Amino acid sequence: MRFGAHVSSSGGISKAIDRGLAIGCESLQVFTHNPRTWVPIRHKPEEIAAFRAKAAAAGMGPLVSHGLYLINLGAPDREQPTGPPGKPATRMRNFYRSSVESLVQHLEIGEALGLEGVVLHVGSSRGDTLEGAVERIGAGIREALDRAPGACAVFLENTAGAGDTVGRTFEQLRMVADAAGGGPRVGFCLDTQHLFASGFPVHEPGGMDGVLEDFDRIVGIERLRCLHLNDSKVPFACNRDRHENVGDGEIGEDGMRNLLGCPALQGLPVVLEVPGDGDGPRAEDLARARALHAEALALRA
Repeated sequence: MRFGAHVSSSGGISKAIDRGLAIGCESLQVFTHNPRTWVPIRHKPEEIAAFRAKAAAAGMGPLVSHGLYLINLGAPDREQPTGPPGKPATRMRNFYRSSVESLVQHLEIGEALGLEGVVLHVGSSRGDTLEGAVERIGAGIREALDRAPGACAVFLENTAGAGDTVGRTFEQLRMVADAAGGGPRVGFCLDTQHLFASGFPVHEPGGMDGVLEDFDRIVGIERLRCLHLNDSKVPFACNRDRHENVGDGEIGEDGMRNLLGCPALQGLPVVLEVPGDGDGPRAEDLARARALHAEALALRA
């Protein structure tokens, strides 16, 4: 396992590498865009070059980005009213088209930075049928990949299962991947908190092994490209997305040992998206994850 974290790129994208090194990252996840606005960041060429050079010098990788939170490729392909939260709508936006455009931007900057992939929340049906949402999501991903050639891939992430989100089951993830063309630039990222909240018993002895056997049968284990390692603030099977520091939540240290020792996970980039003290993952969070991993392997041996 190559342990890393989601780190801030504030002040210039290359500073993410410095922040990652400071807390002991071997792999890394960043936002290449402000996650709460559609307006893209115009990264300076010298910052892109510095990001690549620093990552190469540190031997850091794989490197991934996370798509902005506004992207919803499952949204209806039509203009809808929008405005500030809690206030009357002030304008119209086609959220589907905006999502496709944003994914294109993410793939283009990902290619420039040398990222392996863009982790993407699959989307929400917004009251439509699952089949209709899957068709739109697949079409949007196909269009984005066609318009942004290169090696940077889309990594579909499982959800915690709230509301009408798509991607709470492996069957749904496979449907989306197939609709997107199923090529080598479509992979997967599994989030341990989302699995736990969706009712997958990853915390139990042998639980992650069984979960990944199902994933392999339905999706294909060779398509799993990244793991988000997060504990849960909320109980098992509650369908809520609430991350906790590794070992401090409902999964707990024993649960983390059970899942981290799973043979099918070894060799993956493992990204922490935990709160730390409120500013994201810390050096002690990565150290604790590594210690639990070592204990898990010893127990398996």
